[in-house]
Amino acid sequence: MWQKLLTLISGGLGEQVAEYFVKRQELQNQLKLTKLEGRIRLETAKVEAAIARQKHVADWEMASLANSGFKDEIVLFVLLIPYGGSFVPVVQDYILVGFQYLNQMPYWAVGLTVTIFLAIYGIRHVNAARINAPGLRDQDVNNVKPNT
Repeated sequence: MWQKLLTLISGGLGEQVAEYFVKRQELQNQLKLTKLEGRIRLETAKVEAAIARQKHVADWEMASLANSGFKDEIVLFVLLIPYGGSFVPVVQDYILVGFQYLNQMPYWAVGLTVTIFLAIYGIRHVNAARINAPGLRDQDVNNVKPNT
C-alpha cells in the first residue's frame, strides 16, 4: 500500500500538482500585469483629456485675441475716465454725481453692463474650460461635476 502511494505521488500526480501551482502563479502574475496596464491606460486617457481641454481653451483664447480689434481699448478707456477724472478738480463733482445716479440704476442694467465688459475681456464662467464650451449660462453647467 505504501509503495503504491509513493509511486502515485512521485509519478504523474506530483508533477500535475507542481504544474498546477506553477500555472496558477503565472495566471496571477498575468492578472496583476493586466491590472497595471489598465491603470496606466486610464491615467494616460485622463492626461490626454486634460491636454485636449487645455488645447481647446488655448485655441479659444487665441481666436478671441485675433478678433479683438480696438474695442477692448475703447472699453478700457471708457472705464478709466472716472478714475482719471477724480484727480481733476473741475470734473470731480460731476463724477460723484454720476456715480450717485449709477447707484440708483436697476440691478439688471448694471448686471448687463458688467456682463458685457466681462465678455469683452474674455472672463467666462468658471466651468467653461471643464466642459469645452466658451459661452455659458448657469443652466449649461448645473450637471457638471467638479474635478476631484
